[in-house]
Amino acid sequence: MTRTHPAASAVAAWARALARTTPARVQWDRVALTAAGITSPVALSLALAPHDDALIGAGALASMGALAASVMDVGLAGIERVHRMVFVSITATIGFALGTAVHGHAVLTFIAVIVAGFLSGLSGAISATASKSAIYFLMFVVMAANTDFGLASAWTAPLVFFVGATWRVLLTVLAAAYEGRAFAPERAAVARVYSAIVDQLVADGVAERERAGVALTRALNDAYDVLVAARTELAAHDQRWQSLVAVLNASAPVVDATIASSEDRGAVSPDVLASLRAVQAWVADPSRPVPRIPPPPPGGGPDRALVDAVRHVSHVIDGLAADAEGGGAADVSLPGKPSIAARLRSARRALTSGTELWGSILRLILCLAVAQGLCIIWQLDRPYLVMLTVAQVMKPDFGSIFGRAVQRGAGTLIGVAVGSLAVAVVPRGEWQILVVLILAAGIPVVMPRNYGLYSIITTPLAVVLVELHVSDSAGLLDVRLLDTLLGCAIVLALGYLPWPQTWHAPRHLAAQVAVIARSIAAYADLALRRPDDPNRIRMRREVYRRISDLRTTVAQSLAEPPTISAATASWLPEITALERVADAVTAVSTDAVSSGRRPPGRDADGVCAALSDLAEAAASGRRPTQPETVPGVSGALAAELAAARAALLAQQRGAQRRRRVRRPDSGPASSSSAGW
Repeated sequence: MTRTHPAASAVAAWARALARTTPARVQWDRVALTAAGITSPVALSLALAPHDDALIGAGALASMGALAASVMDVGLAGIERVHRMVFVSITATIGFALGTAVHGHAVLTFIAVIVAGFLSGLSGAISATASKSAIYFLMFVVMAANTDFGLASAWTAPLVFFVGATWRVLLTVLAAAYEGRAFAPERAAVARVYSAIVDQLVADGVAERERAGVALTRALNDAYDVLVAARTELAAHDQRWQSLVAVLNASAPVVDATIASSEDRGAVSPDVLASLRAVQAWVADPSRPVPRIPPPPPGGGPDRALVDAVRHVSHVIDGLAADAEGGGAADVSLPGKPSIAARLRSARRALTSGTELWGSILRLILCLAVAQGLCIIWQLDRPYLVMLTVAQVMKPDFGSIFGRAVQRGAGTLIGVAVGSLAVAVVPRGEWQILVVLILAAGIPVVMPRNYGLYSIITTPLAVVLVELHVSDSAGLLDVRLLDTLLGCAIVLALGYLPWPQTWHAPRHLAAQVAVIARSIAAYADLALRRPDDPNRIRMRREVYRRISDLRTTVAQSLAEPPTISAATASWLPEITALERVADAVTAVSTDAVSSGRRPPGRDADGVCAALSDLAEAAASGRRPTQPETVPGVSGALAAELAAARAALLAQQRGAQRRRRVRRPDSGPASSSSAGW
């Protein structure tokens, strides 16, 4: 049998990571809103004046504004969607106006692009919404500064652009108002939590239970995020919204008991599963019957804790159904939103605590400066193509730079083929409107799945909108391909390969794994000493959210070259092992609450010491110093700690083997870089 070379296997795995799509359900309401919002302005201009290039250009500009707003129509809560869309519409319009002001002036254009790049880089320290909005600010500075839209007055362009964005926001406002009458998105999010709990309870096998656990964490994060985002003064006094918050908070002991039951791996009572499915159905549709309360089982253990938790949920729902004033004593508290001042303090810490953020900003500015300089020196016909590629790819907080550069290049190759049909073959009029409609409808479908697919859709759409008012676009295809590849080359050659940050990514991941271990230690210290402390639930949610975020970071890094992605992926077993430790801590504390017997204090001491040792070992690259058997800790918790220790040792051995392969003539590798 032919054996595959390890290098070939690594390359094949990397290629699969680039082509992998993220599972996501199709939100048909966003498909309809995006298709209508982007298509209608340009369709109206083509219908009114099919031969007036200026009016068609204005319609295309309005569609671009609608496109900028559409990409931020994400999330479930209507108020959250509208806030994001308004913010990006304003920032993109400001960028468009700035680009218009410097259009035709080479020096001013160069300065404006550098300033816009600097502000876009800084935004990553504030929030994800600010970062995404800032990239469109940068993109439309670049586009307006390097493109003539053929309007009689240059300042008409930003105004038309803003009108198009406003039109798209208005569509979402109307749709969100209709959906929000019954809090439909919020209901769906809370119902998915109980559906995920059932999936976790019925999961069979280690792999299936792990997938179900990840899905449950994601469902909890989404539900709390959407309810926090939807919280307004009006909603806070609405009984329906209070009921959703109360039922979501009531799921906390059920989640604890579910984790404990998964650790115990015993059979779950059919009455419990039926009650949980009834809760899910009642949340989705309150007109359904109130869920039946399952009978208490004899004895104790995880099954008793699970039944008690489900009975608690049923009692909460009974109280909500009986109390027309808003749920009586039900818990309707939610985590607070970070204030603007808190975000600014966090941004200041990010800017002053190290060089990583400043290095990312410098890389972005360097690539933009070189790209704009080459466009000016070579007098490219459509310089915005190079600049847009650099701006879209060179955003480190959006994931793998290398992966986006490759996906952008490959997506453009296919997108150019589609654009060739749309611009050169499809006649101007209703057929091009149909092309715009199909491409616009595809944006919400592919955007959460894969950046390459997103490029395949947005490339021809941008081509059609930018070039629709130009009578002869025959040379556009080769230009777009070459300019896009030039932009990708600039990013890889100047913003990726020469920088130490690129090759030190696994070390940064080691530090994040250490943070996870320390957060689990803090959680264990509270959960094992005071299992009935109400702060335990909050700390448990924070731990699992951090683990979920770290998994996302690792998944994004898998699109890096094999040398980096293999080192990054080697941390996945340790992350999973630490999550299992958190599961075991939750199981012990849940059993303590159910039985009334607290674990001995030495258990907490031993667990915290072992986790702190793992954190230090992960961060520094040294071997764990704690013994395999932790003194004072027994049972499943001791086994999971031993598994986490073994996973870390395996990761360190793998890192040493990779270093020996890269440096076969060097001496023994230092253990200080075991994160590689």
